[in-house]
Amino acid sequence: MSKSEKCILILAIIVRFLIMPFFYHPDMKTQNFHFQFFSKGIFNIYDYVAKNKSSLPYQDTFNYLPLTYYTFGVTQTLTKPFLGKDFNLWINNWGENQNSDPNIPFYITLLKIPYLLLDLSLGWFLYKQYKSKKILMLWYFNPISLYLIYVLGNFDILPTFLTFLSFYLLKKEKTNWAYLSIGIAIALKIYPILFLPFLMFYKKEKVLSFIKNGLISLAPLVISLIPFIFQKSFYDAFLGSGLTQKLLEFRIQNIPIFPVFYILIFIHFIISKSKLKFEKSIFFIFLIFIGMVNFHPQWILWFLPFVLVTFNNQTKFYIFLPLFFVLVFVYILLFNDSYLFWGHLIPVDPNFLSVTSPFQIIKLKTHFDPVNIQNNIHSILFLSGILGIILYAKEK
Repeated sequence: MSKSEKCILILAIIVRFLIMPFFYHPDMKTQNFHFQFFSKGIFNIYDYVAKNKSSLPYQDTFNYLPLTYYTFGVTQTLTKPFLGKDFNLWINNWGENQNSDPNIPFYITLLKIPYLLLDLSLGWFLYKQYKSKKILMLWYFNPISLYLIYVLGNFDILPTFLTFLSFYLLKKEKTNWAYLSIGIAIALKIYPILFLPFLMFYKKEKVLSFIKNGLISLAPLVISLIPFIFQKSFYDAFLGSGLTQKLLEFRIQNIPIFPVFYILIFIHFIISKSKLKFEKSIFFIFLIFIGMVNFHPQWILWFLPFVLVTFNNQTKFYIFLPLFFVLVFVYILLFNDSYLFWGHLIPVDPNFLSVTSPFQIIKLKTHFDPVNIQNNIHSILFLSGILGIILYAKEK
């Protein structure tokens, strides 16, 4: 590692440790509330929550796949000795004083350490793949990933890391490991299945190899689901996650439009001879996804490595993408959720949660409905995505 690379890495770590203790979202606590049961010998989280819901301090269901529970259950179990004896009190406190624990900055910093390691590793793999310090800087210091990983504190960085690692390994001709990596990502969170067809058709394969790659990719999901396939509690919990429904929401003449665009982009990918055809195809899907799907903020992270690669290689996007992400930030801040603005600063002072949010300010002080503003931003994002694809297609 060169001196400049060391400086970039050290600065990236410093920036992250300046953010990690002071920004919080309760999703991190809700997820770790469920993960705690693994260390107590609970292996069927779905059945346990369904049977004990009325007596639990937090009563929402666990809406993720089994491998997510096992992975982060193990992670929390290994971390618990460092979290201290009062961690269990905080994780199970959902009363009026739940945000007043003075140890919150310590807890959330320690819980974010695995995300930090994945984040830094993903940046390094991007650098190794594209041999560009600019892409390293883009990943380590862009405000989007810093916000999604260290402010929201969601575990999506793990499947995001594994998805990019799969592509990296495929480029290195380590085919079995590549498909195992994307398979584990799918078993953690189902969305990487959107990337799978592009990986499988990235190189010409014989029919038997194609079948083998597909089996490797789906094996982790199938194996992890086997104990739960006949359990109603699992289906009730998992089907509440809503990604599939959201992908099909935007319709014209009752025809879901996102799948139509997805298929067109996939056809373009198959016939394209561009060296960056995979990255640009994922970028195109991102543009359509963000314009057509009522996305949760953390979903942006799924596509971000490939978006930044396109940004790194296309100077015409230098103005387009920053404006694009400003709109995304405004869209996020207009949710009727106090935790998505001042509430992030609860570790600094719990009273921040009672400060009027942008949604409330607009609702009370103007004649505009924040939801309508969000819808307009969504329309602009969609049109911007179409424009971006047209500009690229025109150039080519």
